[in-house]
Parts: sequence; structure tokens; C-alpha cells
Amino acid sequence: MKSANDFIADGDLKFESKDFEGAIKDYSSALKLDNDNADIYYNRGLARFFKKDISLAYEDFTSTLNLNPKHEDALFNRARISAMLGSYKRAILDFDQAIELNDEDGELFTNRGAVKLQLQDYSGAILDFTQALHVNPSDGKAYYNRGMTHLKQHNTTNALQDFAMAYQNGVMQAKEMIISLQN
Repeated sequence: MKSANDFIADGDLKFESKDFEGAIKDYSSALKLDNDNADIYYNRGLARFFKKDISLAYEDFTSTLNLNPKHEDALFNRARISAMLGSYKRAILDFDQAIELNDEDGELFTNRGAVKLQLQDYSGAILDFTQALHVNPSDGKAYYNRGMTHLKQHNTTNALQDFAMAYQNGVMQAKEMIISLQN
């Protein structure tokens, strides 16, 4: 008879080989034996996310957080799903909680800034992108998004500077923005 840990190990192997359906089945079997394990819900949520079962992934991340409210990765992924679904205020709440747990993760600030940009909170977005760059000065995505925010504010000079830094840090589409702004 297999234990919950056996099913978890099998699920992890299937997940690594991108057999998300198989991983989901194994994690579900593990949950039948150990339904108080936040990490199993989280792993199944990730498998569902990669399988594009977004609503079920959201439910699993919520179950993870019900068991462990300080699960930073579940907060991050649930916030991403909320943003994908246009629930920007819900996404901000989850990003806020994740940042409270770890304010040294620049990706959290970059993603929260992107949501604020969608909400047209330009000053909040710039603050988040700037904080992301304090944490990780080579975050090309943060430079690019801050440049886009500057454009929304009609600040071409700062936008050009950020696009140049984004391009230096591997964001190829920044070059197109530089060319279009210089013409």
C-alpha cells in the first residue's frame, strides 16, 4: 500500500517530466491520505496551472493558504491568476501579503507594479518597479514596465532611459520602443 509520501514522490517525478495530468492524479491520491498538507495542494495547484486548469489551480492555492497563510509561493501564484482573470484588487491583496513575508523578492514588486499599471495607478506602479530594481538591478522586465509607465505619463525621457536599461538586460522588445520613440 502506497503512502502519501509515495504518491507525492511519484507526482513530483511526473511533474518534472511535464506529465501534469499524472502529477495531478498522484497529488490527489496523496491528499486522500493526508488532506492537511499545504504543500500537496500547492504542488497540485502548480500542475493544474501548467495544465491551464486555472480555476482549479486557484482553488488549490486557496486551500494551501487556508492551511498555511504564510505560503509565499501560493500567494504569488494566486495573485498571478487573479491578475490574469482581471481581478486586479484581489491580486494586489495577495501581492501585498507576499511582500510582507518577503520584501527581498523583486519579482513580487515587478508583478504588483504590472497590476498597478493595469489599474492606471502610475505612481504606485513606478514605486513598485523602482523597488524591484533596488532588489535586483538587472531586472529588465522592471525597467521595461517602468518605461511603459513613464510613457503613459508622457515622460519620454525617462521612458527612453528605462527602455535602454531593459534592452541592456535582455528585453529585446525594448529596442523597438527606443526606435519608435526616436522617430
